[in-house]
Amino acid sequence: MSFLRNIGATLGPRRLLVASLLLVISLGLLAAGIGGMLLTGGNGEAKLTYEGVLDPIGTPTAPVSTPPPSSAPIARIIIEAIGIDAPVVTMGVDENGIPQVPNNPYDVAWYNWSTAPGHGSNAVFAGHYDWTVNGQGVAAVFYSLADLNVGDIIEVKLEDGTDYKYRVIGNRAIKDGDPQAMDMMAATPSEMVTLITCGGIWTPDPNNPLGGNYDYRQFVRAELIGGAPPPQPVEGHIGEPRQEDSQG
Repeated sequence: MSFLRNIGATLGPRRLLVASLLLVISLGLLAAGIGGMLLTGGNGEAKLTYEGVLDPIGTPTAPVSTPPPSSAPIARIIIEAIGIDAPVVTMGVDENGIPQVPNNPYDVAWYNWSTAPGHGSNAVFAGHYDWTVNGQGVAAVFYSLADLNVGDIIEVKLEDGTDYKYRVIGNRAIKDGDPQAMDMMAATPSEMVTLITCGGIWTPDPNNPLGGNYDYRQFVRAELIGGAPPPQPVEGHIGEPRQEDSQG
């Protein structure tokens, strides 16, 4: 359990709660909820990607211009390269300390034990790989996450209009239960996002509420490259009649 102590020492006042949560995630409880409906083309295997780096970067190579941090809720995540424009829901853990996951294939979860976008560290998002509709497997929101390449752009929009953009620096599959998976969800020294879904080989398990589990987790990490503040309100009064020039 030394990896748990090492991560816990870096997480600040909430380190015990967060470290315990990350341990649960690294043991596969989260991933069992974000994949695991079996949509693998009949061969029982989902695509895995190993590209770029996942290590947290330090000081950005160039100054990044960002608006002041906003406390507005996260509205959407947009990844044009793989056709994602999805709503984001804020989630945490349930009464048993197990990470919550969206109850549909369309939403992306942002975890409130991670850093909010724009606040200088690691914002962690998760989405389902696949889902079952009327007994048939369908692609879920992060089905194509493994197709992201280094340099692709991830956009996170807040409800007040604040807009952050991140550049992918790594897309890597990590074995379920590997301590490195926990590292990917810990705080980072600079602003980035981490996206998670399932991958690898599906193994049926009658004791699993979802019917089985994938043996890998696909992690995408992206660094902040810029942000835009919310739009400024327009001066004037809504409904005020326009003054027309008089004709003499």
